[in-house]
Amino acid sequence: MLKKLFKGVRGQAQNMVNFFIGILVVVIISVGAVIPTVLDVIANSTITGTAKTLLLLVPLLLVVVVIIAIVGGITST
Repeated sequence: MLKKLFKGVRGQAQNMVNFFIGILVVVIISVGAVIPTVLDVIANSTITGTAKTLLLLVPLLLVVVVIIAIVGGITST
């Protein structure tokens, strides 16, 4: 009886560990690679005015999407 109980708890703990490792990978990739690349491309472009203002919002929206994905993943587990 106790072995079944602890086996279930161990499986849930492993799922949580895997989930948080996945979150860390997504955050590191998005903050370390995607956002700086997007900012660099926007900075080196010749776009001006309203179009540039809208493009400068893209990194912010990427961060919001990552945060929503993390919160959605945490609340669903």
